[in-house]
Amino acid sequence: MASDRKESRLALESRGLLRYPAAAEYIGLAEGTLRNQVDKLGIRSVKIGRARCFRIVDLDDFIERKLCETELKIQRRRRRSRGECLLLDRSLDIRPVITGLIALFRLRLTRAADSFIFYPVR
Repeated sequence: MASDRKESRLALESRGLLRYPAAAEYIGLAEGTLRNQVDKLGIRSVKIGRARCFRIVDLDDFIERKLCETELKIQRRRRRSRGECLLLDRSLDIRPVITGLIALFRLRLTRAADSFIFYPVR
């Protein structure tokens, strides 16, 4: 009986499926935490009989999602210096945009001046 369980556990692990203890160790959580919060954490799993199994791909996906969430939190907490804009990133160079707007304004201004008739002031 015990050898059957051991064989089924090895068969699951050879297919890339991990049970609670191995999955918890893989992602760095306590086994109890994983058991209690598996639905809240959003880790995909499959239930085979009584055993809940996790694919290694799904555990890697969970880790990637948590890394992205952590990076977003760090970016939000980063303090901005005076005059730094929320919308514009430092990597965006705004000079070409301003130059284009000035050129467009000058073009429209010259066209508007050509359409007016100027009368001499007496």
